[in-house]
Amino acid sequence: MDPTDRFRYFLEYLAARALFAAMGSLPECLGRPIGRTLGRWVGGAIRSRSRRAAENLRFAYPDADEDQIQGWVQGMWENLGEAAWEFSRVPSLDADAYFRMVEVEGLDLLRAAYAEGKGVILFASHLTNWEWTTLFVSFSRFPVAAIARRMKNPYVDDFLTRVRSRHGVTMFSHKNAVREGLRWIKEGKVLGILVDQRITAGGAQVPFFGRPAFTTTMPALLAIRTGAALLGVSAHREGNKIRVRVHPAVDLAPFHGDAVGVTVATTAQVESWIREDPRRWLWMHGRWKL
Repeated sequence: MDPTDRFRYFLEYLAARALFAAMGSLPECLGRPIGRTLGRWVGGAIRSRSRRAAENLRFAYPDADEDQIQGWVQGMWENLGEAAWEFSRVPSLDADAYFRMVEVEGLDLLRAAYAEGKGVILFASHLTNWEWTTLFVSFSRFPVAAIARRMKNPYVDDFLTRVRSRHGVTMFSHKNAVREGLRWIKEGKVLGILVDQRITAGGAQVPFFGRPAFTTTMPALLAIRTGAALLGVSAHREGNKIRVRVHPAVDLAPFHGDAVGVTVATTAQVESWIREDPRRWLWMHGRWKL
């Protein structure tokens, strides 16, 4: 690594640690509103991201007026700021504190799928607070791993990995995702995968809000190969609480081993979750870039 880059990365890491510690020290009555305010400020400072989010929303909702579009963009940033405060609380969380803020529906579906012994694949999206979505699995005492894309800054990446792993979640790099994920599933464990990022290598173009989008086929491929149950997990805010919902397992039989067909079905599920409240999804990235 170039010494200049190393120094810059280390300064970024120190700033991130300081912000994380400051946010984590705030009680809920301050943390949530300050987080939302911080999110709005970031959205105003990173105008290119806000413009991209607005462009994506205009395409996805052609009948929406501009005031609605801009309201959704602001809501997206506020949600991210609130999620940042929640993430800063992870080191001090225990199961009781977590479940006071998070309500889970469909946990019985996960228990039934896990009991079959073939492993469970949970597919989720960048909706509401995705960092907390996997935590309900580990706090419910299931062995769980998640796949994460490595960040360019190695110091920040190592720090985030430590935070994400604090409550028993094993983290796999996206570079080793297939090998490690397959091994994990064959051991009968639970694997969480975010499926709404643009993935070209090993991905396929499937419809998403009526437009082709490169999407990972890995959850479908792993489920078809191993017989693991494939369940969706969504999350929505209700006031100061997050409601996490485990959805029924996808019936793979009608697809006859067609991983792309399964991916079309799971992507349609993700779209339906986002449509429930567009403010809660991460509209600012190049999801439809070809």
